[in-house]
Amino acid sequence: MITKIKNKANKLLAIFDLEKLFVNSGNVFLRRVLGLVLSFLWIMLTTNLFGAEVFGLVSLGQMFISFGAMFFGLGLDTAIVKLGSTHDHYFKGVLQSNFLKKSIILTFVASLIFGVLLYFFKDLIAIKVFNNQKFSNYLLFISVFFFMFVLHKTTASFLTVQEKFTKFGNYYFFFPNLLILICVLIAYQFKLPGYYIILGFLLSYGIFGLILLFSFFNIPLNIKKNISYKSILNLSMPMMISASFLFISNWTDTFMLGAMVSKSELGVYNVAFKLASLALVIIASVNTVLAPKIAKLFTDNNIEGIKREVQKATKLITWVAFPLVMILILFRTKILLLFGDEFVIGSQTLFIISLGMLFNAMSGSVGQVLNMTNNQKQFRNFTLISAFINVLLNFYLIKSLGIKGAAIASLISNVLLNTLCIIYIKKTLGFFSFFKFKY
Repeated sequence: MITKIKNKANKLLAIFDLEKLFVNSGNVFLRRVLGLVLSFLWIMLTTNLFGAEVFGLVSLGQMFISFGAMFFGLGLDTAIVKLGSTHDHYFKGVLQSNFLKKSIILTFVASLIFGVLLYFFKDLIAIKVFNNQKFSNYLLFISVFFFMFVLHKTTASFLTVQEKFTKFGNYYFFFPNLLILICVLIAYQFKLPGYYIILGFLLSYGIFGLILLFSFFNIPLNIKKNISYKSILNLSMPMMISASFLFISNWTDTFMLGAMVSKSELGVYNVAFKLASLALVIIASVNTVLAPKIAKLFTDNNIEGIKREVQKATKLITWVAFPLVMILILFRTKILLLFGDEFVIGSQTLFIISLGMLFNAMSGSVGQVLNMTNNQKQFRNFTLISAFINVLLNFYLIKSLGIKGAAIASLISNVLLNTLCIIYIKKTLGFFSFFKFKY
């Protein structure tokens, strides 16, 4: 009798935990979707009010900002989640070490170095590399205000440690895109040059980064541990390399297609890839909630707890991602027709990429598991292998199959990376992270 009661209690607790995960992830997901809608709106306004050339330069500026933040952010946004989720550094709302202060200082110094370098080489990059003198003005604003963008990325990550997921969704996705939309309208109203849009982009993130930074001054302190800059970087740098190579790997196909196929085929591939990548929004939303949980459980040496949380997250991701991917696969031709008749040739490409995204979803949050359990160096190695294979496959397959070859390369490298992670997690932590129909 007692055993039956315990079993029922455990089942109810599991359902409650899953509902809590669903609610927290749903809050992040909703605000991420709202942010995407606002992003789409300000892009439409930019193209219609300022023209294709300005939007092209704004997009190029965004690429510089993204690459700069990836490398000169030093992986500190992920390291903060890992450190802040351990009792030695942050416990019951009280800072136990100076990790947050030193992480922000490292962020500030690294971003300033990037800004200074960009300032002195802006004309060379604009004229010699892109053959566009106007782009120099965009790079000028990026060089001066880049630190604000990276500051936002770093400070916002600490909100997940505090389990303020709704606030994180607002500050990371919703509010900045809303402010960018307003900045585009202001630039048009006052007839400002197009490069003021990139200024608005940087300030829209930077303002909320500064708000968060000043709010951290109110966090209670009980400093018992002094962590060195070296220790923080030893943790964060492998995470930075992993994230950078994942980022590069995702852009490799686009870059190589741009050099090897027509611009119309490249446009078709990009639309197919962005459609399939909608599944990543779900994965990223759940990972935001999951990462600090894994780090806390690992600190307590609760491997069974990690297994339970990861498998619940995998189940939730699959339940939501599977129907979305099926819609993309089954109605891919009709969906692509919404973008124009010429996009129908991307039907098979969308099918192949969607399969890769589905495998990604069903594999579970493998990257978060490895990063939060002191296996960040192994994850870095797996991303390096995957990125190298992706480049090779793209080179050979695009020649013979065009955009379908790029899609196949993306699928294979995606499956390879997730499979390596799944095997390593089983070997080191003793459980499989991928989706099962019954746990």
